[in-house]
Amino acid sequence: MAEEKTLKHLAIICDGNRRWARENGKLEMQGHEEGAKRVSELAEEGQKLGIPVMSFWVMGIDNFKRSETEVSWLMRLGRIHLKRTRQKIIDQNIRFRLCGLRGAPAPKDVIEMYEKMEEETKNNTGMILNLCFNYGGRAEILNAVKEIVTSGIKPEDITEATIEQHLWTAGLPDPDLIIRTSGEQRLSGFMPWQMNYSEFYFPKFSFPEFTKDKLKDAFDVFEKRNRRFGKI
Repeated sequence: MAEEKTLKHLAIICDGNRRWARENGKLEMQGHEEGAKRVSELAEEGQKLGIPVMSFWVMGIDNFKRSETEVSWLMRLGRIHLKRTRQKIIDQNIRFRLCGLRGAPAPKDVIEMYEKMEEETKNNTGMILNLCFNYGGRAEILNAVKEIVTSGIKPEDITEATIEQHLWTAGLPDPDLIIRTSGEQRLSGFMPWQMNYSEFYFPKFSFPEFTKDKLKDAFDVFEKRNRRFGKI
């Protein structure tokens, strides 16, 4: 593969769990359960395929505006799923990263569970699993601006690199390919800074239908793209 075709960072907006459940005569919570399983399966397959970084947007800041019942259930699912997959992530040499606000509106104990997972896997050398939880693109940039202002850096010394160093994705390559499932053709504020030269793929299938074979199909889509990065 040519250098510009190397997939260093694959980012997925995990959309369509509830829609899949309704279309298949299941409870919406069952759709979220299937979605959680897909994250684990796709991360494992990504590791095998040699993808250095995979990001999954599983919970946006705005998603906490849903009903108290749904949010409570989603947080319970997150706790259970992390307990189930923790040892596998460690054994597979995957490095876990949390990408999002480290506070409200997410529950404190859930954030602490994810931060513990970061600490436990910080020396792993395999694929980076970047979980976008309690995430919002504008919130990320706002947080970066606040950190820069309080750091004492002079305005004339601020560069693009300065901003990148204060984003939640600091140290990670920008996503080469961003996939949003369920057919919606928008990013909803996902990685607005990082997506400058990202390729986009909007398959019609819902996230619970995202199989390993469909991941390979996405590879094929990416391989056919002509990435010029502003060049002729």
